[in-house]
Amino acid sequence: MIKRCLIAAALTPLLASAAPFENCPSQAFLMQDNNAKMYGIDLASGRANLIAGTLRLNGSEDTASVNAIGFNFKDQYLYGFRKESKQVVRIEQTVEGETIHYDSTALNVSGLPEGIHFFVGDVKVSGDAPAEGEIDNRTSSYYIYNKGRGLFEIPLSDDLNAPLTAIKQPGSESWSTTIYDFAFHPITNKLYAMESDGDLFEISLEPNSTPELVTRLDIGTDTGAFGAAYFGVQDVYDEATGETTENIIFYVSNNNSGNIFKVDLTNVPDDKSGYNPTTEIFTLGPKSGQNDGARCAIAKVEVTDESMDFGDAPLPYRSALDNNGARHVFDPNQDSQDLIFLGDSVDGENINTSSDMNIDYSDSSDDGVILATDFAAGLTAQVIVTASQASTLYAWFDWNQDGTFSEDEKAIDKVNLAQGANSILIDVPEDAANGNSWARFRVTDGQEATLTAYGAVQGGEVEDYEFETYGSESYPGQNDWVTLAYEDRWPYLGDSDFNDLVLHYRTTKYFSSEGVTSYRIEGDILGVGASFHNGFAVRLYEKDIDSGLAKVLTAEQIDSSNSSLFINGQAISQTVIEPNRTEAIAIVAPDIWDHINVQNGCEYFRTEVNCDVNVKVTFSMTLPLKTALSPENVPGSMLDPFIFASSDHYRGDAITDGNYRGLEVHLKNQAPTEAFNTALFSVAADDASNQNESLYFQTENGIPFALAIGAPWRHPHERIDINRAYDKFADFATSNGESEPLWYNTVNTNITIQFGAEQ
Repeated sequence: MIKRCLIAAALTPLLASAAPFENCPSQAFLMQDNNAKMYGIDLASGRANLIAGTLRLNGSEDTASVNAIGFNFKDQYLYGFRKESKQVVRIEQTVEGETIHYDSTALNVSGLPEGIHFFVGDVKVSGDAPAEGEIDNRTSSYYIYNKGRGLFEIPLSDDLNAPLTAIKQPGSESWSTTIYDFAFHPITNKLYAMESDGDLFEISLEPNSTPELVTRLDIGTDTGAFGAAYFGVQDVYDEATGETTENIIFYVSNNNSGNIFKVDLTNVPDDKSGYNPTTEIFTLGPKSGQNDGARCAIAKVEVTDESMDFGDAPLPYRSALDNNGARHVFDPNQDSQDLIFLGDSVDGENINTSSDMNIDYSDSSDDGVILATDFAAGLTAQVIVTASQASTLYAWFDWNQDGTFSEDEKAIDKVNLAQGANSILIDVPEDAANGNSWARFRVTDGQEATLTAYGAVQGGEVEDYEFETYGSESYPGQNDWVTLAYEDRWPYLGDSDFNDLVLHYRTTKYFSSEGVTSYRIEGDILGVGASFHNGFAVRLYEKDIDSGLAKVLTAEQIDSSNSSLFINGQAISQTVIEPNRTEAIAIVAPDIWDHINVQNGCEYFRTEVNCDVNVKVTFSMTLPLKTALSPENVPGSMLDPFIFASSDHYRGDAITDGNYRGLEVHLKNQAPTEAFNTALFSVAADDASNQNESLYFQTENGIPFALAIGAPWRHPHERIDINRAYDKFADFATSNGESEPLWYNTVNTNITIQFGAEQ
């Protein structure tokens, strides 16, 4: 670490009237193309601004190329090598009226090999910066390198016309290192350069020394020429101590990709064994086959762009510039047109260090993502993402709550968004930790090959959200189904084909450290073979087999205002919890027929040959509790799924008083709800229910009116008696389940056409 006082002293402004640039500008400079186009690069954002389309030479437009540039923070000039004339030039800024020109002036240099082009260069400044009012006794030298010719030092003079002599470093002509650019460390004055494979070299200026391999940096697939190298100073906040220090950062730009890598070289040890500084992509700059860079090595790298949007997840998440946090230049063309963002708006922040997050950098424009469902380990959650226009989305969820967004936590990877609202499903890992955590969403134009949870991007927006991951317990399992099948003519036996309503069914309890927090009920409607109209509902009820006591949730314990119901992926606006009831009875559909479409030529839904065999109706219901409850005090497993007669539809002779809702059909020996009309027990007919003996919804022989099958099941076709389709069913039913528990696996093969579609 470099203490702030050292750099502050080095930043003392030089009172030089001829300085062509502001004292130690924060931007980096890039020279590209054959006519020496000069760009200013904002390292924080990666935005490149064309400073000069061409340079002037002696007051006239110059089409020559300039390479090997270096910035001299003693005199504030750029120095470079003009390819066409093989001359060292000094570059300055000239103001003529309201026009700014960039002029290059050839220096009087001797001692360089004739006819040789140099494309690697930088400026070294030696000595301590003077205190205010003292004479500046620092010296500066321009260094250039050509493989096979060597490294040359050119001591610089304040006198533009002074003769300068180039001095070759002994032995440098034999260096085998392939160097595309190098830069001087502003404190140690050692040179650093990187080869195309990521090998980082430290170069001593001692005679007959050779470049020393520091380490091989992790640059991924970004091999090739690194034609621009420069240093900078970056404030870094230490959360443990609360102090801000200044790190010396080495930046190298890849010609092919434009990626600018960040390498912390604050303290490089003499012994390089085991030394491996962190390397990562910092931002994306312009690509070019001819690329050279320079920068004031003691200038701070900080946010200067007003259209920069940062994430706002707190430490230790990477949300600030000092830890290369996620950031977007949301207005890359500076015209406020065709912006890509989430929600209604986006605004900018200057978050240079993580300490800035303590001030409150929560982004009021983070409004584009709705976490529509709970996040439970091992299950699927839903998010609704609203985009300003067609764009590309990435998202990371810190499932293990370690304070980082790792690549294996990327839950959304380059997903295309349509303008407006987009529904996206998220698979929550089974080992996701319970509790509060953070998620990061980044939206772009999709031009990038890939994207990490940190670093800069041109265009788009980043939004961070806190969320809670819950534990879960699913019945029969997170990827399994129970099949429910109902006969709806109760108290009459009917045709016993058990396809009046057939559905897949699953329940899930969610819990936090405080207890059970919510329920989810979901399934698929697989078949409707009834002319009667039925509703489907679930009572949050469970009878304990051992104690015989019932666990019942009340309607008051359910957070009805935040309950939700989706059928075929569409939100249903009906009241989920049945009103005017003490018990919590969740209504999936008052009339199943309202949600199914019968195929032309068919009378029913998926219970006839070739009728809607590939169509299902899905439903999902979320029921949060007002207060978390102890698992011992709440129902679980099956709960109580049942059908009931839909209002104002003929239901046979059993209903004589117009109380349609009072007719319910439950699983065998499940007591009905408080809404049930107990007078229907006296109708008798084929029903042998006996309230005194807790026998419900079965015939005298024990045949039920509803089935729960612990696996996907092929239901019989219309008017195919279940006893004809499945030989062992009667044994199972009449033995109260003690005999033939796997009856549904034994098919009567003598029935040619008997089953509905594969489930």
